Amino acid sequence: MSEIVTDLGFDSKSLWQPKNFEPHPFPESTWTVLKGLNLKPLAEVEGQDMSPLYEIDRPMTFGTVRPYCNEKIEKLTLMWVLISKSIAGGFWMGWPNDDYDFPALVLAWEESKKRLHVIIDELPLVDCVEYPEYREKYLDGIDPVYMKYRSLIGLPSTYNWFRAQSGPYHIFDGPGSRREESLQCEVEYAKYWAQVVQKAEPMQEGPYKEYVNKRKRLLMNELRKNDPLGAVLIRTMGPELGKLVGVAYT
Repeated sequence: MSEIVTDLGFDSKSLWQPKNFEPHPFPESTWTVLKGLNLKPLAEVEGQDMSPLYEIDRPMTFGTVRPYCNEKIEKLTLMWVLISKSIAGGFWMGWPNDDYDFPALVLAWEESKKRLHVIIDELPLVDCVEYPEYREKYLDGIDPVYMKYRSLIGLPSTYNWFRAQSGPYHIFDGPGSRREESLQCEVEYAKYWAQVVQKAEPMQEGPYKEYVNKRKRLLMNELRKNDPLGAVLIRTMGPELGKLVGVAYT
């Protein structure tokens, strides 16, 4: 049997039916453009077993977290959980392995009956002022999609560390009732990232590669240390599982 994952590996719809809440199909919609990356399950991250995250069933949190990888991707992690029986929390977070410099994928979807919060980004691994050719190569191709959906942008994040990391085509919050449009924007960013990954060539050995990997680790560490989602997951899943999710996506 092939190791390649060709479907989500869980019945997303069944997660919500017993809870009397059915959010928009974030994982199914985005998976249609990511599954072509020949992804494999990532059984361990930093020596830690990921299998406890596959089926999460706690009093305050119900769902799944699934990290994947391929020959270019260090980890591409899906989370899709129901928090406090009222909020669907989902994301895709993807990072290249140490041989590649393509941007990280950041897609977040937090939906309740009353509101929707999104984060959508192709996160650069280098300073795009210092390396404008990086922006031109990896990021500017998403400009037509960004211009199409820029009206989704709301007030910026209150976290200064997060604003400092964000890419030039970052979309944050503000979609209001435009949920279908927001989901389509996430799908188009995922599609673009998948195309970038497929075309990406390995970096040559040298100072640039060292710089990219050092900065990537700094970004990952900042996210693990500061992301407010971590505190939410520790509170709703418990410290062991909550911290394990942090390892899975940062």
